[in-house]
This record gives sequence, structure tokens and C-alpha cells, in this order.
Amino acid sequence: MAIALWFCPPRSSPTYESLNQLIVSLQSLFPSSPVFEPHITITSNLICNNDDDVNKILTSCVASINSIKPLLNINNNTNSSTSNNHTPSSIRLSSDSSYSFQDQYSSSRKKYILPLVSLNGCSIGKKYFRKVVLECTPNKYLYSIAQIMRELYVERDTTITATNEVITARDKAMKWLHEEFNPHVSLLYSDSYSISPAFVKVIQQRIEDSLDVELAAIDNTNNKNQIQSWSFDHIPFQSWGLPGTFKIVRCEGPVEKWEVLGKADVI
Repeated sequence: MAIALWFCPPRSSPTYESLNQLIVSLQSLFPSSPVFEPHITITSNLICNNDDDVNKILTSCVASINSIKPLLNINNNTNSSTSNNHTPSSIRLSSDSSYSFQDQYSSSRKKYILPLVSLNGCSIGKKYFRKVVLECTPNKYLYSIAQIMRELYVERDTTITATNEVITARDKAMKWLHEEFNPHVSLLYSDSYSISPAFVKVIQQRIEDSLDVELAAIDNTNNKNQIQSWSFDHIPFQSWGLPGTFKIVRCEGPVEKWEVLGKADVI
């Protein structure tokens, strides 16, 4: 993982506090597991060697947000049919849930803020970094930012294969986006390979209570890396977009030793 780019809810926001409390709650079930802050990983393995590189990456993050910001501000008057179906605490899932609206309605500005990160389910897995995660609804703007960051700061070189095929940084970034990028909010890191049914039930209950959602089990018999997965009956308010915070994190050694190299708030 080395150096990673995170996107976090703003510190002290209701979303941050709620997710942080849930992380701490689940960690209490596995005392040897670390505590970390709520985030999604935009990309890892950043080429970042000094403070100048940190500043360049964060500047690119801010620029990418600024380029899509007009698309995230949805005027209430032009979306009355959508706003009429909006409830203050949540949004019901639909077949086009990637375009659902976050509960960041401003009565003074008459706008909804389209979330970059919206949650539609959760799962318990067998891998350390995906022991318990909240699954994110695919969002084209978030995916676009991830591809740009990957292209600029990970896959920077063009490769020529043995058959003289030219593979550009953009080609490699797009391949990674379609095959590997899977945005999620981790709730628990743990070496525990198996989790008892009783603990699964406790985890389910704590997620339902914290996010105020009902979980419906999903058949995951074909996924060898998952123990249990669920969908949500609605998108919880813990989704976020703007404001938010990008952080560059050195993920080396124990989680407790991970270091934030720089951050940029976007509003």
C-alpha cells in the first residue's frame, strides 16, 4: 500500500463522528485490532517522495473537485420531482442509486449536494483490510477522480510490451479502475480468519443501530473472500461528498504508526 490517497468526511461532522463511533464499537469486539479514522481509499502506491510531491497531489485533488463542483450542486427548483421524494434522514434506494442525493440540503441556497460517497450495504470478509466494510454505490465522479489520480501519480510511465504494444499511463489507470478499484469504508481490520455466527449477529446489529438501516442478507456463496454480506434498505445519512478532506497517508508498518503527510479540505 505504501503511500495512499484517502477521502474522508470532514472531522467533527455528524458523518465522521457516527462512523468513528462505529469503528470504535467494532474494535471493542476484537481488542487486538487497530482503530483508524473513517475514509475511503482513492488509490494507493502513490509516487510521492517529498513535500513538493504531496502538495502537487493535493493540488490536483482540489482541481479535480473544482472541475466537477457545478455538477454536484443540484438546484432544488429544477429537481422538484426528486426533492419531493427526499426525506431528511435518508434516501430510498432505487435502480439508479448512484445518482441519489445526499442529505446536505441548504434551505438558504435551495440546493442538494450530490454525494461522492454513498453507502448501500456492508460485508464481513476474510482479508485483514476488508474484515468489516461498508460498500459504496458506484459514482462516476468519484471514479473519474480515482482514474485521474492513478494516471498522474501511480501509472505515470508508458510501457512497450514484447509485442511492441504501447500501453500508456491512461490505459493502465483505466484497467486498474475497471478491475481493481472498489471503494468502501473499512470498519474493522483484523487477522481473525473466521468469525462466529454470534459475532456476525452482533456486528449486524451494531451496524443497523449506528446507521439506522435494516440489513437484508445477500447470497455470497460464490465469493470466497466474504463470510456474510448485506444490502441496506435505504442510503444512510453517513454518505458524504462536499465538504470532505483528501489526505495523503504513509501506510507503512503497524496501523498505529501510519502517518498523514498532508491534507486538503474541499468545500
